[in-house]
Amino acid sequence: MNHKKVATRVESISMASGIIAGISAAGATIAAPSGFDALGVFLGITSEPLIVTAAPVLGITATVAGTLSGVTYFYSAWKSRQNKNNEL
Repeated sequence: MNHKKVATRVESISMASGIIAGISAAGATIAAPSGFDALGVFLGITSEPLIVTAAPVLGITATVAGTLSGVTYFYSAWKSRQNKNNEL
């Protein structure tokens, strides 16, 4: 597969995971327990909403995808320069 296609696909995955992480962070902020609900979670009587638990995992996934996207971008740029120099 062409290095430019790989870089473009990884970038798309990275952007999608960033959007999902952002939406989940907003949802977690809204759904986070407060007041007596937070006290119930602290005491173990009730559990946190799933989105509050999942938001950090989605944030880590977006960070890893962004890192991979950066690596593939710079690899693709390096490969393009290398190919250009070989043509001369």
